[in-house]
Amino acid sequence: MLTALLIDHDGTLVNSEPCQHQIWQAILAEYGVDFSFEAFIPRIGIPGDVTAEYLIKQYKLPVSATELALVKEQRTNDFLLNQPFPLMPGMVELLNWAVKQKLKIAIVSGAERSSVLRSLALHEIDDVVDLVVAGNDVKNSKPAPDAYLSAVEQLKLNPEQAIAIEDSESGIQSAKSAGLTCWAIKHDFTQVEKLKQANQVFEHHLHILRQLAKLTK
Repeated sequence: MLTALLIDHDGTLVNSEPCQHQIWQAILAEYGVDFSFEAFIPRIGIPGDVTAEYLIKQYKLPVSATELALVKEQRTNDFLLNQPFPLMPGMVELLNWAVKQKLKIAIVSGAERSSVLRSLALHEIDDVVDLVVAGNDVKNSKPAPDAYLSAVEQLKLNPEQAIAIEDSESGIQSAKSAGLTCWAIKHDFTQVEKLKQANQVFEHHLHILRQLAKLTK
């Protein structure tokens, strides 16, 4: 019996990937690096500290990974002071349905906790979310299963009672490694083969809602 939805943040709950790219692009421009969206795409679903390490090696940046990750976190927080990342189309309907069904809702993300909490507060959905597991809450971030295992444990669930919703290869791998059924949302820039480990792939959140409604009849 389905009792919980475990939802990724960036690219799944909110359409943040273009914004995340713009933030990284502005930071790297200060080092003379032109960071295109095409170069950013492989970093989608990867925690900020891991991406910082990659970027330093890739572009030989004269900064530590810790410092670069902190700059990214601060710039993200600054961005969110003025506006939230927009919710994905259909997400409001999906959340409202889950609340009516009395499902537990967890946000399971590789992003910084402050960014996730700020995002939830700005959209005024923090009161419907039962749990947040962020990247810095676990020892090993996605694609390791730690975040999803933590969510299942804290919600006192068996993996069979929950469905994870993801949009990236690393997120899908994380959920599946935790023993969860994982549904994926496809973006225009996503290669379908990157989502092949998911149990099902959807074009729109309303399609996910339709399938969830069938499961709970």
